[in-house]
Amino acid sequence: MIGLALEGGGVRGSYQAGAYIAFLECGIKIDGVCGTSIGALNGAVIASGKGAELPRIWRNSDMGSIFGFTSEYIEASKENKINLKYFKSLIINIINIIANKGIELNGVKELINQELDIDALLNSDIDFGLVTVRMKDLKPIYLFKKDMEKDKIKDYIIASCCLPIFKMEKLIDDNYYLDGGFYDVGPVNMLLEKGYQKVYLIKIHGVGFHRRYDSNADVVVIEPKRSLGGVLDLDPKRIDENIKMGYYDTIKVLKNLDGEHYVFKVKNKEYFKWLNRKISKYEYRRVKHFLNGTSFKDTTIKALEYIMKKEEWNYYEIYNIKKVIKEVKRKYKKEEHFVYKYIRDLRFFF
Repeated sequence: MIGLALEGGGVRGSYQAGAYIAFLECGIKIDGVCGTSIGALNGAVIASGKGAELPRIWRNSDMGSIFGFTSEYIEASKENKINLKYFKSLIINIINIIANKGIELNGVKELINQELDIDALLNSDIDFGLVTVRMKDLKPIYLFKKDMEKDKIKDYIIASCCLPIFKMEKLIDDNYYLDGGFYDVGPVNMLLEKGYQKVYLIKIHGVGFHRRYDSNADVVVIEPKRSLGGVLDLDPKRIDENIKMGYYDTIKVLKNLDGEHYVFKVKNKEYFKWLNRKISKYEYRRVKHFLNGTSFKDTTIKALEYIMKKEEWNYYEIYNIKKVIKEVKRKYKKEEHFVYKYIRDLRFFF
């Protein structure tokens, strides 16, 4: 069986929406999904059979309103400027949050009611689990859907999302609950202990405690190499960026493609050795040391990524190594930096 573990991390959860599309495109069938906090909500949508809808949900939902922020603050934050307008709206929001003893959960509840079909979740072949923490005794609560009463499933998802910034409400059995990240931000062990042979963990660098899992277990980690923004970053452009980042990072892992920050079609080690055959030992060692390379292949790819990042190439494309090298040779003939020169000195032919 194949399992999917989704970390918590607020609006960074948009990364998981793009990641799941990559699973669908690669034809990888998920047998069970477990999540913490926003990962629990994303996981419930996936388990209900609506995983393909996650990018739409994230792009079309007004995250600012869902989290209870004023329209003035939302607009100010979208401008991405720290100015008087931003500070004024921020202070007003802080005052409102303090007066209400936290952010109201109404927006989160409305989103869950709108996008989650409980009958579809219960009837799905995909298992679903989550983790939350009961406040009165700080006990971690791990539950699969078979353990949840139908009319309390939405409450358990909300319980898993209850960061201290939210207004505390008694949700289940007259108890208060805390965000599952206070005990287990990425519930891999839920799946391993249930017998899943392979688990994909989609990390979004959320705040919380990371539980160790068996180092010998078949756990594949997918995580961003660039920033996902803040856990409450309300900018729609950031959400869209995260969705695309999640897709390409996951495609790279699932198809075993090359690259760290960018994605490249695979070439074997001998190909890179051949490219470097005319490079002097001094030039190669200089670039290798500068970029912390480990081999001809690793050094060449890191050199390309160094240039691509510096020249602001589009991250969201699957690149052909040969074409990229040719493009660098063509576009940056006069660039004197030694990494550029190294790439120009690579040879395809004799």
